[in-house]
Amino acid sequence: MSSLIQLPEGSVCWPADALSAAVLDVVHARTQIRRPRGGSRGVGGTTRWERPYADASAWVEWDWVEISAGTVAQADPLNVRSNVLLIDERGRPVLSSRRRAALATLVYLLPWQGPVLDTLRNPVAAGTPALPQQRIAA
Repeated sequence: MSSLIQLPEGSVCWPADALSAAVLDVVHARTQIRRPRGGSRGVGGTTRWERPYADASAWVEWDWVEISAGTVAQADPLNVRSNVLLIDERGRPVLSSRRRAALATLVYLLPWQGPVLDTLRNPVAAGTPALPQQRIAA
């Protein structure tokens, strides 16, 4: 397995040691809701948080699920998508396992459940239309 980190175009480098302090500057950008057809069970979606950084915007996003009314959780805590490349004190990229753990910690520190629940309660006011669950043909 390759240890190279594949990042989207427009990636942003952050010192790994400064990531937990960045939580103060990261803001909710959007939340999308996916509702399954034919019922209210299994509601989930994606939320994205961003931080302006130099000439780009750093972002992290992850999938979430509604466990019960008023309770949401990450669908997979180690599956955080981001355009952030974490670098160590020598300016080298950190290992992908350390990056995954650091991004998971960042998400843990963010107050993301409130904006997600606000969007769930009133998707029109939040400007985020609910998306129906789509089936993909094989």
